[in-house]
Amino acid sequence: MNVEFFSQNWALLFAAVPALVVATAVTRAIVARSAPGQLRSMLANHRSALKSLDGARVNRAKAERYVENLVGRADQVKPRILEEAQATLRDAQALEKIAADKVLVTTNHVRRVIHEEFPPSRHDEMRARYLPVDG
Repeated sequence: MNVEFFSQNWALLFAAVPALVVATAVTRAIVARSAPGQLRSMLANHRSALKSLDGARVNRAKAERYVENLVGRADQVKPRILEEAQATLRDAQALEKIAADKVLVTTNHVRRVIHEEFPPSRHDEMRARYLPVDG
């Protein structure tokens, strides 16, 4: 390949770039639709849900401590402040429940992908690996 080849076949060079982009996009789509690709995607969603549940639990614990602190000093705290803190606690509890439900949903999605996309001989091993009982 020399300069003469490129000067005569410049259209091939320009066509190679979009062809490479299309081939890359098709390959990514095929990989994403494969069983490991689906599992990887569902596990990412599951980890994200677990992380948001951890954050919701921390926020609920903070709200509980704050309300307990205010209740302990109820004679020195305005009733409006105490009511707002209790409303915040209820909101934090509701958000924690929503996050826990999201974890259940993502757990079921991971379980579904394992069940539908992988052979039965691997189901127990994969569930133990990706869906620990205490996780």
